[in-house]
Amino acid sequence: MTLDLKLDFYPAPNPSRTGVLVLPGGSYGFISMEKEGLAPARWLNEHRIHAWVLSYTVAGTSSTTPIFPAPQNEALEAVRRIRAGARVDRLGIWGFSAGGHLAAVTATHPDAGLDFAILAYPVISMAAGTAHEGSRRNLIGDACDAGGDAEAAMCAEKRVGACTPPTFLFHTANDAAVPVQNALLFAAAMARHRRPFEILVLPDGPHGIGLALGDERLGWTGELWRWLKGLAIVG
Repeated sequence: MTLDLKLDFYPAPNPSRTGVLVLPGGSYGFISMEKEGLAPARWLNEHRIHAWVLSYTVAGTSSTTPIFPAPQNEALEAVRRIRAGARVDRLGIWGFSAGGHLAAVTATHPDAGLDFAILAYPVISMAAGTAHEGSRRNLIGDACDAGGDAEAAMCAEKRVGACTPPTFLFHTANDAAVPVQNALLFAAAMARHRRPFEILVLPDGPHGIGLALGDERLGWTGELWRWLKGLAIVG
């Protein structure tokens, strides 16, 4: 059965043959489109990178909870379709908050074959005490056994392996919504598996800051761009 995707394409002028699938956040309950979808797409286009923004399934009036595995299937299908379009030679994924969880789960899927991942203040774990409760509830449900197989399968840090692509992680140390331990867990897993990564943790800042362009205290995309250029896959 063919999945019905809402996948919007934002072409870059003078493109570099690199593309990124963008997954906005929203606790798996809504899509934070402007701050975490359209703004990243514009930033990527300014850097000669094609962007695709996926409006994946979220909990709401038309979708009952838990919504797993609909978003995960949609993200993998989006990767497949972008690759099939032959517009890019290199494809990354960029997710924010709950979209960061979806990006991490996709990047660690053996069939994705992504070239890099960017995880901004991501939900990583579905374990009690670390997981963002709203994201966990919407994705796998309150009835999902703590410590069970279904929960473990959606703990992205447990999915890191030898084929996980280079990853850039950004978080703030005092994020009150999604604890920084999420990003730290993923970084530790990357280190254990000797996979390349960079983690940038700012000492102070709220959850959901988006790109924070022009903010001297919270801006982080300069470091992201330096990292991307270091991968030698963007010009």
